[in-house]
Amino acid sequence: MAAACTWDAIPEHLQECILSLLPITALLPVAAVSRALRRLIRSPAFHALLSPHRLDAFFLLSPRLAFHPLSRRVLPVPPLGSPPVVSSASPSHLVTAASLLDLPPLPASSYLLAVVPISSFCREYTLVAVDTGTGVRSYTLDSADPSPRWAPREDLPLPFALLGNAAVAGDRGQLFVLGRGPDALLVFDLATGRWGVLPVAMPQGLTSAHLFVFGGRLFMVGGVERFGMVERVLVWRLEDSEVAAWWTEVGAMPEEVFDELVAGRHVSFWHFQAADRMGIVCLYNAVDGRLVMFDAADDEWTKQSGVSSLDADESRRWFGHVLEPRVELLLGQSYGS
Repeated sequence: MAAACTWDAIPEHLQECILSLLPITALLPVAAVSRALRRLIRSPAFHALLSPHRLDAFFLLSPRLAFHPLSRRVLPVPPLGSPPVVSSASPSHLVTAASLLDLPPLPASSYLLAVVPISSFCREYTLVAVDTGTGVRSYTLDSADPSPRWAPREDLPLPFALLGNAAVAGDRGQLFVLGRGPDALLVFDLATGRWGVLPVAMPQGLTSAHLFVFGGRLFMVGGVERFGMVERVLVWRLEDSEVAAWWTEVGAMPEEVFDELVAGRHVSFWHFQAADRMGIVCLYNAVDGRLVMFDAADDEWTKQSGVSSLDADESRRWFGHVLEPRVELLLGQSYGS
């Protein structure tokens, strides 16, 4: 019976295992229950058990407001961990904590492509910056270096108008990157700094594409356009064998969700933004303030009403970034923003 087995009677290592299943945001009130719980939650042994939790992701819509996908609510931007993970579907301004602002500035004409945590709940990152044009130049910076600097890496000797978002492979050793103009799937090796072009045909009419990794597999969500107009939004999964690779269509946005995203402008609609975390993908029409969500865990599409009042200019500059709290939040430390 529950009354015969109090929490204090459970061995400490089992307490740690149970609490490690909670998101960091749910652990904060738990730490306030007692000194014993606070000591456990702040211990290095407990931190080693923690892993990224879907409930901890907040998608920034503006400097003021964030979308919490699991509760499907628009909330004030919470005072989350430092430094945040940075995610961008296109070249954008760097949003980061004060600890990253102390690093050397980006190389001239380059923009931040990816920030890759060295491990889960780690303050140290590998940053990847690129510039595009007649060839793709790339640079990396290790934030753990005592004298961090941007190191030139291999150039990709193919012209691309721009690069899309980067999806981090499960072992954090590679970045899958969308090349646009022409469309291609690129891979960047973080250890060697070398680029490669995967021999896979990209879907015809692809626009506003976004890569994401879920369950160890690479997926892509994007619009399919015809005569300059987006007609539908599909999800593909990358399949590969020893001799070939190809994209397989695995899902389509339902008509009622598509109607919400395009805001009635079916004839003229052509672009949306996207951001993802742990299989949750948010697609955003910044012009009309329309937000829809895809959850790969249950293959479910949903629409989020009530965001049309957001400042469109702010949304264009900020959406695409995701904040996630870090273990420092459990230690009661203060944060930059």
